[in-house]
Amino acid sequence: MTSARPLRGRERRWLASATCAVVAAAVALSSFVSVARAQSALPPVPQVNTGQILTPEVNDPLLTPPPEAPRHIASWDDALALIKAQSPDYITAAQSVVRAEAQKRITLAAVLPILDAQASFTHQFYTTPLSILTPNPMAGGPPVPASFVSPPSNLRTFAGSFDWQVVNPRGIYRVGTESENIKVAKLSFSDQRRQIALSVVHSMLATLAAARVAEVNRVGLRSSLERLALTQARLQYGQGTALDVDRGLRDAESARRLIISGDDALLQAREALGAALGSPLAISPPGGLDLDQFEAAVTRTCHLNDEIDRRPDVAAARGQLEVAERRIHEAELLFSPTLSFSSEFADNNVAVLGPTKTWDVQALVNVPLYDGGARYGALRDARAAAEQARQNLIATRLNAIVGSEQAQRLVGVRQASRDVAKRQVELAQKIDDRTRNGYANGFGNSLDLVTSAQDLRQSEIDLALLDYQVAESRVDAVLTNAECLY
Repeated sequence: MTSARPLRGRERRWLASATCAVVAAAVALSSFVSVARAQSALPPVPQVNTGQILTPEVNDPLLTPPPEAPRHIASWDDALALIKAQSPDYITAAQSVVRAEAQKRITLAAVLPILDAQASFTHQFYTTPLSILTPNPMAGGPPVPASFVSPPSNLRTFAGSFDWQVVNPRGIYRVGTESENIKVAKLSFSDQRRQIALSVVHSMLATLAAARVAEVNRVGLRSSLERLALTQARLQYGQGTALDVDRGLRDAESARRLIISGDDALLQAREALGAALGSPLAISPPGGLDLDQFEAAVTRTCHLNDEIDRRPDVAAARGQLEVAERRIHEAELLFSPTLSFSSEFADNNVAVLGPTKTWDVQALVNVPLYDGGARYGALRDARAAAEQARQNLIATRLNAIVGSEQAQRLVGVRQASRDVAKRQVELAQKIDDRTRNGYANGFGNSLDLVTSAQDLRQSEIDLALLDYQVAESRVDAVLTNAECLY
């Protein structure tokens, strides 16, 4: 029997390495078999299907949209009809023009003739008969007795008067001032129409934006509930943790809070639109409003002015300055004399001594000498008012120039912001899809899942608001220097 040859050092090292490799392979194979058996015993988890996550059915009371507004408007023309019919601001501004016209008529009456007529009848219950001697109509004859009753039993009187300030420089000049006031009132009414149009446009777009945000909030809640169901499924299958579920629950509560605040903002926006249109009821515009057509409709109502000085508020401020300067000359005319003419006719049925009819004519020249300084005070007041009107014109024109430049620039700023927001939504959606895919297949964690969902929701809300803000800024750029005719 041949004895075994002792292993050399190199052979011993090779044998040890081979033994370790065999043992490692056996352990790996055993682990693979154990994992495969454990996974085959578990129910399947949600998997990827053509790039989309198979989402479970979710339900929540807050997924139901809020009730519709009691009243709807279908177009911009409907809004204009409501404005003219019941808007307090519109009606008040329109009546300002009527009042200015009435003031002119009152001023004109001061320089036109005044004709009055009076008639009276008096009956006396207690009278006394009297007798007197009257001259004999025949020359040299004895006096003739005459009987009468005092006071007269029935007294009938008719009288008429005519008054006219023929020369009244201040009154005549004031008629021209009131004509200028009518022009200012019309310009102010035009500017008020522009302001009302701006207010209603903002209210309509704010209501549409709030409705869109409320819709996005509900989509976000549904997505949050689907993620919550995913974390619960992974926990049930032993592939997740309670922390994942807690994060999903907190994300769902955050989505619910957004819905509650968003719905309240929508209701407030509807109520604000109703108030702008003069209605006590909440009003909502059409949900499918085409923003380009809406902008075109507003532009047809309000025509753009090329020059800043033709803007209604600037033109009204200039008119107010002209009126204030006329008031200075009016105060100066307080020092001028006046000439008036008057006449009175009277007729009664009782005349003992004298005629029953009388008629007189009177001319009166009035030269003001001293009135305690009231005219000087009126002159100083008029000059101060004119300076205030001048400064108001400067401020109004400056604000109009700056506002016009800002409105034009804001269009580009919001359009650029909207383009960025669109790209942010696309990236947030891509990140969220990949995060959900990875989490459903065992990669990543619940913090990534919740964070991507919140980023996506906020990005979608920002984009929804910017869509309507772009339309709002474009309309503002038109209405800033526009004259609205409706």
